[in-house]
Amino acid sequence: MAHIPVLLNEVLEYLDPKPGENFIDCTVGDGGHALAILKMTAPSGMLLGIDRDAEMVKNLYERAESLGVGERLLLHHGNFADLGAIVQGHIFGPVSGVLFDFGLSSWQLDESGAGFSFRNIEPLDMRFDRTRNTETAADILNSWPEEALERVIREFGEERYARQIAKEIASARKRERIQTTDQLVGIILRAAPSSKAARKIHFATRTFQALRIAVNEELRYVEEGIKEGIEALRPGGKIAAISFHSLEDRIVKHMFQKYSKRAEGPAFAPPASASRRRGEQSRGYGEAGGSPRLKIITKTRKKYDRRIAKKTKNDDRRLSHRPWRMRIRVFPVVCLRGARYLKTEPSNGANRESHSETKEYVYGA
Repeated sequence: MAHIPVLLNEVLEYLDPKPGENFIDCTVGDGGHALAILKMTAPSGMLLGIDRDAEMVKNLYERAESLGVGERLLLHHGNFADLGAIVQGHIFGPVSGVLFDFGLSSWQLDESGAGFSFRNIEPLDMRFDRTRNTETAADILNSWPEEALERVIREFGEERYARQIAKEIASARKRERIQTTDQLVGIILRAAPSSKAARKIHFATRTFQALRIAVNEELRYVEEGIKEGIEALRPGGKIAAISFHSLEDRIVKHMFQKYSKRAEGPAFAPPASASRRRGEQSRGYGEAGGSPRLKIITKTRKKYDRRIAKKTKNDDRRLSHRPWRMRIRVFPVVCLRGARYLKTEPSNGANRESHSETKEYVYGA
C-alpha cells in the first residue's frame, strides 16, 4: 500500500504553493509532502528538504531520477534546528513556506530496524541520526540512574506506571544488558501487568515514546526549529506544523502564540536599512510595543483539530502507534515580518552551535 502523507490536503491548503515559489520541508522523510509541493510550484519553484535520518535522505536521493523534479529538489542531511545555517549555506530563498511534520515516519517504524516499534524485535537504538556517536536507547536504559529513567518516562511518556517501570528496568539490567525491543516490552509488562487489558493502546507505547524523545532531544529541537523557520520566511510566507502528541502540541502553540503577540522580551530587530526606508527608529519585534512576527491563520483550532483527527485516522502507519491523547494537528501561520536569511552569502556557521554533521545532495531527473 502506498504511503499517504498525513494531512496532505490541509498542508497544501494552508501553505498554498504557487508556481515559482520556494519551500522548505524540515522533516522531508520519504518526500510525500515535498513532492506534492514541488508539483504545485512547477516549473521553477525549489524545495529544500531536511532530515536527521541519513538513511531516509539516501533513499529519497536514490529515487531522484524517477521523481521528475529536475534540479528543483535539494536534500540536506542535518537537523532543522540548524535551519538558518543550512539556508545560508545553500543560498536558498526567498522562502514562501516552511513545513514541520514532527515525530517519526512510517518507514522508521516499519523498516529502519532501529527499535522505534515495539511490534518488531530489533536493537534498541532509536536514534534518528545513526551516523553520529550519540547515546542509544539501550545506553540510556543500561546506564542512567533509576530516578532519571522514572523522570523521562513520566515527563516524556506521561506514563502513570513510570516508577514501577523504572524500578523493573533497574532490576532487569543487573541480570543482563537490555538490548532489544522484546526485552523492554517484557519489562514493561512485568512492571504494570494490570494495565494491559485496561488500555486502549499498547501498554509499551508511552515508554517507547519517552525513550525516543530522550534519545533525540526532540522537544528541545521543536522550539529551536520553529524559531529558525520564522527567521527564514519572507514577509507573507507561511509555516505549517503537524504535531502528533500533546508535548509537541503545547510547544508549537506556545511558540506561535508568542510570536503573534506584542510581547515583552528579547528583541528581534528588523534590518537597519528597513527601518531607514520607513523613516522609523529601529524597534525589536519582541519588545514592548514591537510588531508581532506572525498571524495565526486558523481561529477555531479546537473544532478544526477534532475534525481532522477523525478524518485522517487511517492515513498513516504512525497512527497505529499513536499516544493515548494524540490529537493530530496542523498549525498554519503567516509571517508578517522577516526574513533574516534571504539570499545571503554562504556561512560556515562558525559562530553557531551545530546540532548535526551535515551532508547535501542536489539532484535532477
